[in-house]
Amino acid sequence: MAQPTLKQRKTFALIRILGGMVAALYLSFVVVTNVLAGLPFEGSLIFTALVAAAGYGYAAWYLRELSAIAREERGGQ
Repeated sequence: MAQPTLKQRKTFALIRILGGMVAALYLSFVVVTNVLAGLPFEGSLIFTALVAAAGYGYAAWYLRELSAIAREERGGQ
């Protein structure tokens, strides 16, 4: 199977970073809004906060990949 080009790898990483950040920011907004509305921080709200944290982790992981791609690109020039 053919390996993706550097440009394709950068595009895929950026899409994953943006997707993870959008999801995490939305879920964080939901958690903060519900807590400010007076709901107790328990049950499904804790789960939502954990999924938001996982979204931030997902984006951070692919940010590391994007950094590795940039280093690889600089080394090739």
